Amino acid sequence: MKPSAYLKSLPLAERVYREDPLLAQRLYSEELYRYLRDGVVILPGVLDHALLGAFDRDLSLFLDLRAAPAQLGQIEVDGRGEHKRAGTLANLGINDLRDALSGLRLNDLHSHFDSAASISLCEPVTSFLSELFGSPPALLQSLTFFKSSEQPLHQDFSYVNSHSHIAELAAAWIPLEDIHHDSGPLVYYPRSHFPDRYGFFDWGNGSVVADYATIDAYYSAYKEYLNRAISDGGLRPATYLPRRGDLLIWHGALVHGGSPIINPALTRKSFVCHYTSLASHPQVKRFRHQQGFGFDLFQESSPGSQATPPVPLFKPSLQRRIASKVKRLVKASFF
Repeated sequence: MKPSAYLKSLPLAERVYREDPLLAQRLYSEELYRYLRDGVVILPGVLDHALLGAFDRDLSLFLDLRAAPAQLGQIEVDGRGEHKRAGTLANLGINDLRDALSGLRLNDLHSHFDSAASISLCEPVTSFLSELFGSPPALLQSLTFFKSSEQPLHQDFSYVNSHSHIAELAAAWIPLEDIHHDSGPLVYYPRSHFPDRYGFFDWGNGSVVADYATIDAYYSAYKEYLNRAISDGGLRPATYLPRRGDLLIWHGALVHGGSPIINPALTRKSFVCHYTSLASHPQVKRFRHQQGFGFDLFQESSPGSQATPPVPLFKPSLQRRIASKVKRLVKASFF
């Protein structure tokens, strides 16, 4: 994937902002304008506490893996250099994920719990992303953390790239509890989301996306690249200390990471989701959920799973399809 492919796939809203920030300020909501300017926006207190409570109840099933329902043992768990299943962790003596090491995450709980799917595609998220993408958003993956990832600084678009329009990528960071400064909170660099301004990192053969087969060989150089971009751009870090119910949405090129844990006894429960536009994902295993779309939702749930069945794929009306076609023609003409 070359830099030109990234720039050609920028959402229309971002193209407008790059050409004329004042025009973008008039055209789009205040929240989207801040996102386009800073690469991140915080929406305080917009999430439904009842919905968060439902997810809490589902997550409580992981607090004793020995007693968890059998199907939950098949959920994939990533750690530092490890990829296991939840049931395997119990065999290794990790029964309560709150006691697990930093960096551990449960993958794609939206495929197993309706509560997770409903949070990932709740109205505050989908309305914002619909304005950003100009189409319904689509969920690519979800990650659930009990503790800080302590993940080094990175940009998501280099790693999350299964979608066709590489620059149509955004993420939501949803706190499942009030986050303490000593728990290893999210750190990010506002206005670091313009990789063309400081040069794209070359992951090999001019590609802007990482190849997992060779990623380790490039990691040191990538770390130096990000530090140089931060220094040359005069960028300053921001720390996210949200309260339960807050929502942060960041740009796929925003430089961010997990800060070190100061107090190991503290959890940092969070739910992180990555999204693209509906048009950017292949027409496979796609199902509508509330006002957005998910991929592989509920498709491999075991018997007895708590997942609810998907509804049929949404098909836009003829008027909407005509309007979308006109919009694409205008976009091609001006950009």
